[in-house]
Amino acid sequence: MDIEKQREVIRLWNQLRKVEGPAAEELRIQILECFAERGKTKRAA
Repeated sequence: MDIEKQREVIRLWNQLRKVEGPAAEELRIQILECFAERGKTKRAA
């Protein structure tokens, strides 16, 4: 992920933190799971 994509993800994450409700919580969980899986893949390689 290049620096521009990282900045965009952080910007969107910060906006999402302001949102309440089950849909927002589900999105946060999915994002965290995505990064957790990506981290495992990098460590395994």
